[in-house]
Amino acid sequence: MEIAMENQENSNKNIAYKKAEKRVKEIKTYYYMVLGFLIIGYLIVRKNYNGNIFDISRNYAVWMVVSWAIFLFGYGIYLFVPYFHNWEERKTKQLMDKQLKNK
Repeated sequence: MEIAMENQENSNKNIAYKKAEKRVKEIKTYYYMVLGFLIIGYLIVRKNYNGNIFDISRNYAVWMVVSWAIFLFGYGIYLFVPYFHNWEERKTKQLMDKQLKNK
């Protein structure tokens, strides 16, 4: 009985470690995306900006960088706000419970 409990405890630790490892990888990827945005976005705007701040409606490169910033902001909210990040786990658990009830 004790061996089974130790195995389950080790299994739970392994699962927690894998989840933490996945989370760190997601955060690291996000920081690389932000760094890339800052570097490439600056270069795109600098090369394509015509100097008139009130005439950005024709400057599609600026809108591309703004769209990219909005995407990064949304992904950051998903990644760092626990409610949005944990919805996958909640939904998975809900579907698993539903499948177990149907058997």
